[in-house]
Amino acid sequence: MVVANLAEVIAVYRARAALDPSHVAERAGISIAQYLALEQGTAWPGTEAVKAIVEALQIPHTHRARLVAAGAPVDKYLQRMLHGYDIPALIVDSSWRTVESNAFARTLLPASVSPGWNLMRWILFDADARRRLANWDDVVQGFTGALRDAITAAPDDPELLAIHEDAKRRGLPAGPTSQDCPDGQVLVWRTESGAYPISACLVTVPSGRPDLQQVTFVPRSTQPVPVLMAAPSTHATWYGPLLTDLLACGLCGLLLTGSDAPTTYSCATGCLPELPADYLESRIAGQVLTRAFPAQGCRELGLAQEILMAEGMELELNVPVSAQHALHQWQSSMTNTQRRGILTTTLRSATVYPSPGATGVDLGYSWRELN
Repeated sequence: MVVANLAEVIAVYRARAALDPSHVAERAGISIAQYLALEQGTAWPGTEAVKAIVEALQIPHTHRARLVAAGAPVDKYLQRMLHGYDIPALIVDSSWRTVESNAFARTLLPASVSPGWNLMRWILFDADARRRLANWDDVVQGFTGALRDAITAAPDDPELLAIHEDAKRRGLPAGPTSQDCPDGQVLVWRTESGAYPISACLVTVPSGRPDLQQVTFVPRSTQPVPVLMAAPSTHATWYGPLLTDLLACGLCGLLLTGSDAPTTYSCATGCLPELPADYLESRIAGQVLTRAFPAQGCRELGLAQEILMAEGMELELNVPVSAQHALHQWQSSMTNTQRRGILTTTLRSATVYPSPGATGVDLGYSWRELN
């Protein structure tokens, strides 16, 4: 048995003893929420609670030392993983105190290297967090919900109780109770340069260490929003066929060339007939916009737009609420510069093939990775 399977080990021993979770909790002298937090792997209920569960299930002494991991140093494998990331990531204990952080996390949160620094406390109470997070109120809602869950799982943890008392004294809004409140939450960072980087908070439990949490700040690209929605003063106006350098012939591999008045695309070797630009651009736009604006992405971009507008930054176009809305904007209100911006940030290339036995052509797509 290893720590990585702690929840499974507990569940197996409970099943062998033919006990309900409530019976184990009663024998251990803890709440059912604490027990379920351990067996379901949703939170660390505290070392003492784990010891009580191990005792209640009469797990052999030869296995017990491996099952209580709290306080053990982070192993070299986990360290290599953490420091191998090229984005901010840190490991915190069940009280949200920093255990280890990588160089990117230290750059983003310089104080995180200080002994005993607590991410939860920084988010909720530090003036620096309020200054740097443009959507601080929303982030607080998520983290107060996580605080509730942490206290439910470990009701005697002094650090968590102290944070809870400080939150009540300061009148912070209490967020909904959900163990995943910070997980996936959008954070919008103010910077001195005026840029607003956006990241999503990803919270995971490292394999083998159920007493720890890894918090990763995953950049969420604001592209193609600045390219297609913001005022175009910083972007060169696009002239000419939209699909220039993006279309390749599926027979000879050459790039298709575009001509004006009327705009068409053709292969220099004559592999393909001349293709009307409107026909190709509308087909490709439908695929590109579906990929560029998934439902979850539209929700996050809408939040970013609200924050930017609240900060006094005007957008030339509203961000779309769906791929269908984006297609309507493409057809009715976007400039060629904005259309080109969407294409180049989403599509690497499209390959055009003759369509056997039918009019038109078939298309193959090579996509860029979207954050």
